[in-house]
Amino acid sequence: MAWIALVLFLGGMLAGLPVRADDPPVAEKNTCRFLKGIDVDGRLHHFAATPDCKAVVVVFLATSCPISNGSLPTLQKLAARYKTRGIEFYGVVSAPNLSREKAAKHRDEYRISFPVLFDASANLRSRLKPTHTPQAMVLSPVGQVLYSGRIDDLYPSIGRKRDVPSEHELEDALADIVAGRTVAVPVTTPVGCVLENPPTAKVGDVTFNRDVAPILFTSCVECHRPGEAGHFSLMTYVDACEHANQIAFVTDQRTMPPWHPTEGFGHFRNDRRLKDDEIALLQKWVADGLPEGEAGDRPTPPKFIDGWQLGKPDLILKMSEPFAISADGPDIHQHFVLPTGLKRNRLISAIEFRAGNPRVAHHASFYVDTSGVARMLDQRDPQPGYGSFAGPGFDNYGAFRSWLPGQTPQRLPLGTGSALPSHSDIVLEIHYQRTGKSETDQSSIGIFYAEASAKQQVLELQVMNKALDIPAGDSRHHHRATFTLPAAATLLDAAPHMHLLGREMKATATLPGGEVKPLVWVPDWNFNWQGQYIYVDPLRLPKGTVITVDAWFDNSAGNPLNPHSPPQRITWGEQTRDEMSLCHFRYLCDSDSDMLAVHNSYRAHQAEQQRRYQQVQTGTAVVKP
Repeated sequence: MAWIALVLFLGGMLAGLPVRADDPPVAEKNTCRFLKGIDVDGRLHHFAATPDCKAVVVVFLATSCPISNGSLPTLQKLAARYKTRGIEFYGVVSAPNLSREKAAKHRDEYRISFPVLFDASANLRSRLKPTHTPQAMVLSPVGQVLYSGRIDDLYPSIGRKRDVPSEHELEDALADIVAGRTVAVPVTTPVGCVLENPPTAKVGDVTFNRDVAPILFTSCVECHRPGEAGHFSLMTYVDACEHANQIAFVTDQRTMPPWHPTEGFGHFRNDRRLKDDEIALLQKWVADGLPEGEAGDRPTPPKFIDGWQLGKPDLILKMSEPFAISADGPDIHQHFVLPTGLKRNRLISAIEFRAGNPRVAHHASFYVDTSGVARMLDQRDPQPGYGSFAGPGFDNYGAFRSWLPGQTPQRLPLGTGSALPSHSDIVLEIHYQRTGKSETDQSSIGIFYAEASAKQQVLELQVMNKALDIPAGDSRHHHRATFTLPAAATLLDAAPHMHLLGREMKATATLPGGEVKPLVWVPDWNFNWQGQYIYVDPLRLPKGTVITVDAWFDNSAGNPLNPHSPPQRITWGEQTRDEMSLCHFRYLCDSDSDMLAVHNSYRAHQAEQQRRYQQVQTGTAVVKP
């Protein structure tokens, strides 16, 4: 019944506009023709000004909200499609401290073809009562709210994104209106950035300078600063005020800062999670009206290193040409072949990624190809690099970890390194996200050699069970993989991996005496924010330790990210519509013989998993959790 209340409220609100001497009679008063606004170029627009107008679409936008910007290509297409069918489109920018000049620059940068109204006085916002950007409202010429809510379900929630939307609520509403039908779904919940309010307090118990700035400076600005991956800066008081409601919302939901392992189940470096009292301070600051506080209380903003974070690399490899990313469509996973040109084998201490365009680079992974397969795949693809998903298309020789936004590159322990053979290629996989406008990227990596005395090689172990068979409709499917260490090994980190049906993953190590050590537990899996977690103290495990990886999947219609509607049986596969369940571990051994024993056992593990995969595909496997 909430939508009925909303329709009655907005309809009554529009009916209550002040009457002027030259207004039509009161009987004609309930009309959105009395709503108007001035666009970013200073031109006045009256809503429903033409007699053949069937409805007016008003979409509240924000210049720095990634979900709002990502919706613009869809809105452009809808505006063009319905322009001659009696539907008017208006964008509305209503944000404190945003100048008309910046709003106009944003309109031009994103090539928005429909009028963008600059709601400086918050007139339209106060009348229509939106809560988020983007939020679409469809008004009939007589003032009835025919639809209010999201544009589509590309984002089921903050931080979770589909490849393509499965529901198109705004378009469906417009089709109903043009056809003369009642809108089937008149209200949906918008998903995006919370609309902001101007500061209303100068003093308070919690202030930006004393309480909020330290939280932002230590936990947020590594990404949210000019030139970095965050879509807006949080370096100043004005910056924070422009996004205060959104900060309060995403931190309370623990969507930001992105950190998914359960606290206390493994101890990791660079833990990003906020403490409960920090979240409470942010909430109170917003509730109290965003007081700035005394200038002397503000800490010095952190200084960041420009350029390579680890110093000058020993070897720099760059994409041979720019890669173009169009304004809209599914995310892109593109692989770029970077020949190393090495004349001899090397041990590598670190790889550092430098995004050519931080706006589009969501994360990057590094693989080593000694077979030449990557070059062949590159030659077959007319674009720079080659496309695939969740794998490079060859047996990876390397043990290098991925890059995530805001991540500081880490060197391996002294005396150790990951092997990079002579004449090999590094294949750089970049996950690109669309921004709502055309972009290009030409990224680089820096390679840092281990010290000359380094002898100990870091290898990778993937604990997996390819006999994965998830029935359609199963909302809590359990899957288990195990690996027994044939020799003592020391784990350096953990990196869980699943696809869109994944809900939870837990990895443990059971020692020969029965003691169970926690490795990593991600109770709320998010494919868009998968990470690698480096142990504060490398974890030494004795011979005979059993590493167990438990995973749970939701293959029901209730999973908003399920790529199949209706749900289908899902097995192991590389593509986004398939599934995976594995946990990567990088490890060291005390001796070459121990390293060889673990490595050979792991190769046998991989061969066994391939056999199980074939059994599932041919229907000859008896799958057990």
